[in-house]
Amino acid sequence: MEDKGKIPILITLFGIGTLKGHVIRHLAPLSADALLNRLPLVLRGRFSFGSKKYWSLPGIGIRKGLNSKTARTQVKAGEIVYYPKSDELIFCIEASKMPDKVNIIGKIQDDLSLFLKAINGLNTKISLDK
Repeated sequence: MEDKGKIPILITLFGIGTLKGHVIRHLAPLSADALLNRLPLVLRGRFSFGSKKYWSLPGIGIRKGLNSKTARTQVKAGEIVYYPKSDELIFCIEASKMPDKVNIIGKIQDDLSLFLKAINGLNTKISLDK
């Protein structure tokens, strides 16, 4: 039986490569479903200001609030989070503390060093892995 709680996705950094990950619905169901309904999605990504702690896709357009039970400020390397305050999807490259609470919505399974080859403004595509 297929696990409906973990939806496999592909994160493609144009000209660099593709990473596999999955959205874990039970962590933040409203944010996860809103994201999944928008896929495939292509946006320009950028690093966090002044560091390479996370790769961000601003202007995702899902506008869902915090999940009151699971939202937190501490993130781990490899987590996919939704930051409702600025409506952006964030791929965490290393563990860090976010300025505000975020919804954890998934996990990246592959080597995160692929993000370090990217430059600000690089097109990033998120799609379902079939």
